[in-house]
Amino acid sequence: MRRFWGLAALLAAAVGAPAGATAPPSALAQANDAFAKVDDYHMTIAVHETAGDQVQDRTYAVSFKKPSLEKVDIVAGAGKGSGIVWLGGDTVRGHRGGLFSGLKMTLDLHNSQVVTLRGDSVDHATIASMLDQFARTKGTVSQAPGPQIDGAGSDALTLDVADPTSDHDVSRVVLYLSEATHLPVRRESFVGTQLVKSEHVTDMKTNVGLTASDFPW
Repeated sequence: MRRFWGLAALLAAAVGAPAGATAPPSALAQANDAFAKVDDYHMTIAVHETAGDQVQDRTYAVSFKKPSLEKVDIVAGAGKGSGIVWLGGDTVRGHRGGLFSGLKMTLDLHNSQVVTLRGDSVDHATIASMLDQFARTKGTVSQAPGPQIDGAGSDALTLDVADPTSDHDVSRVVLYLSEATHLPVRRESFVGTQLVKSEHVTDMKTNVGLTASDFPW
């Protein structure tokens, strides 16, 4: 887990530093420190994404327990009533909504039936993945004050991706971290200047006492 490294980190944040370098922006270090204290959480994510002429709006209820137990239910939008459980491996266990809700399927993590419109798999929606994206993706990271989001100030981390072809042609990612909790509250993904995906996190509740039984396989 990366930590705040004093003046060098502040200088790197001001001028922009390569993702994964040894002096990450201080807001990212604060986020990693805050997430280190989280064992499990519930959150809601409202997602708007586009791919060419296609548009998809969905709201997800997400439960997560470290190290990698995740349950995602579609509570509004296309596929409402469907759900996925991921236990950290290469497969997921899912069900459709409606009349077929009782029929469960085991599918590859990246199967077209269980990824989003832009091809993101269920593990992409975790806080761990949101933070790790800035370490694992080659590019340049910068930090600036963000807008008020849900009544709290935010820090905006921007990742300019070195090789967009490695991530569905996404060339820039902006992650907004709450100044109150230091955890993600919004993420925006761009192809060039076009916003292709917006994820708004609400109803975050941490350390609620989830157990393995909350992630039925």
